[in-house]
Amino acid sequence: MNAAQFKRVQVVFADAIKLPEQERIRFIQHRCGDDPTVLQEVRSLLKHHVDATLIEPQPNFATREKSIVVAPNYEVDPYLVLSDVAEDNRQILRRRLMIIATVLLVVILFSFIRLFTYHHAAFGYGVRIGSLLVIWGCLWALRTNRDLRLDQIRIAEALIGGSTGVTAAVIYVRLMLDAAAREDTTSLISINNWNYFAWALLILIYGVFMPNHWQRAAAILIPIAFVPTLVTWTATWIDDQVRVLLAEDDFGHPIPAPLFAAGLATYAAHFIHGARLSAFQARRLAQYRITRLIGEGGMGMVYEARHLLLKRDCAIKLLQPDRSADDAALLRFEREVRATAKLSHPHTIEVYDYGQTSEGVFFFAMELLPGMNLRELVKTHGPLPAARAIHFLGEVSEALIEAHAAGLVHRDIKPANIFASQRGGIWDFTKLLDFGIVREVELPEQEVLGRNLVAGSPSFMSPEQVTSPDQVDARSDLYSLAAVAYYLLSGRPPFVADSPLEVMQAQVNWIPDQLSVSQPGIPADLEAVVMRGLAKNPMDRASSAAVLLDELRCCHCFGQWTQAEATAWWSGLGGPASKD
Repeated sequence: MNAAQFKRVQVVFADAIKLPEQERIRFIQHRCGDDPTVLQEVRSLLKHHVDATLIEPQPNFATREKSIVVAPNYEVDPYLVLSDVAEDNRQILRRRLMIIATVLLVVILFSFIRLFTYHHAAFGYGVRIGSLLVIWGCLWALRTNRDLRLDQIRIAEALIGGSTGVTAAVIYVRLMLDAAAREDTTSLISINNWNYFAWALLILIYGVFMPNHWQRAAAILIPIAFVPTLVTWTATWIDDQVRVLLAEDDFGHPIPAPLFAAGLATYAAHFIHGARLSAFQARRLAQYRITRLIGEGGMGMVYEARHLLLKRDCAIKLLQPDRSADDAALLRFEREVRATAKLSHPHTIEVYDYGQTSEGVFFFAMELLPGMNLRELVKTHGPLPAARAIHFLGEVSEALIEAHAAGLVHRDIKPANIFASQRGGIWDFTKLLDFGIVREVELPEQEVLGRNLVAGSPSFMSPEQVTSPDQVDARSDLYSLAAVAYYLLSGRPPFVADSPLEVMQAQVNWIPDQLSVSQPGIPADLEAVVMRGLAKNPMDRASSAAVLLDELRCCHCFGQWTQAEATAWWSGLGGPASKD
């Protein structure tokens, strides 16, 4: 498959997975029926996509037995893995060639100093200077162009290795001729032994240090193993005295060390290449490649990942392995996916995929957000200006309008679950995260998790989440959002105590201080909205997220946080922490 065909596979596959399954066959036949290679690859990827992931969450999850039925093993697509390894090889090869080129430049420059003390001072300048220029040119190209193709990097590898090899061969020939001219048998035998040893060492270093599969390593290293013998033959052909003196070496080279080193290095290349392939496969979840850990909580771990074919970065949330046999944990995990997948508001985190690996690990893929959550924002930069705080509150309210209309009560609205991001060039774009303890009001399966369990974050939970967790409704989320507003404007939650239990008691019994006590500059109209949201009785709060949004819009500072200000603020930090 060439590059054009691979690009076509990407486009057709990306379009096909958006279609209902019964329409996909006709669609791909129409789009790539003229190219059997592309058609076969798209079919293979679609089959892999369906077999390896569960696009639709399975019903009746709570009724499954403890022994979860693991999805059948699926065969890893070698094309995706090998292409990913090839990309990684490109970067490894480029970096290691730069290291080798730098070391060789230092060695060659040092050898010029040695020439001044050698009795054949006139010899070697030309070959050394030529090698120096070639290696320096390759090093400059590798350093200045990070996007060199793999074949271009391999050319640089051949130039660096070839110029170094020619230089070493010429120098060893000359050294043997000089020793023969002096009839110095000991020096000649020593030089010849060093000739074989040096090439054997270089062969071993290449086999271990440079990324190759064994076929390529063998094709390069086995011919190189005969170079020291060729060097000796060349010196003998030029001066027969070399042969005469070397005949006094009783040990000789019955099994040339470079040939043995070539075999060992080929095996090392094969072993390392296989280990790296296994590592790549181990870092994959279905069609996703895991790159790094982003965060970890009680329920799951979140990783940055990349879709192997679409080359789209995303965040992968995995259920903690030790929770995989826990029905309640699995139910919560599935409900988070199902609840989030119901929602399409731009200020709610978007879920791409949901699945289970062949090892039984449950995961879902969602959009990867650049930026930071509001807890990090306040902790790092202090309380927010009223205009910026109300900007975040308004966008979260918009997301809650859709969630509440779908019968979902978030129950864990807190600064850490609200993300200040960047989307489509819009800065401070708010995203509501983590529906892990969402309550679906009309679902009887709440009985499975325990209707009376207290769930949420004590500093931001409503009084009714403490006293009657089975009766919470949308107004509970509005209380939590008001507590978030208090935190954004003052830098602390409404209640601070020595233990979570004391904080929950305060949520039920205490009245929070007015915001203006600690932050005198808070606009009175915004303070009134926040304090009303913190009312103990749900009937005294806004009746819905839509009503709350209208109250926020009536505040004088609403809409005063502009894109120009947001852009300037993030630019001062160097932009979000991650790429879009």
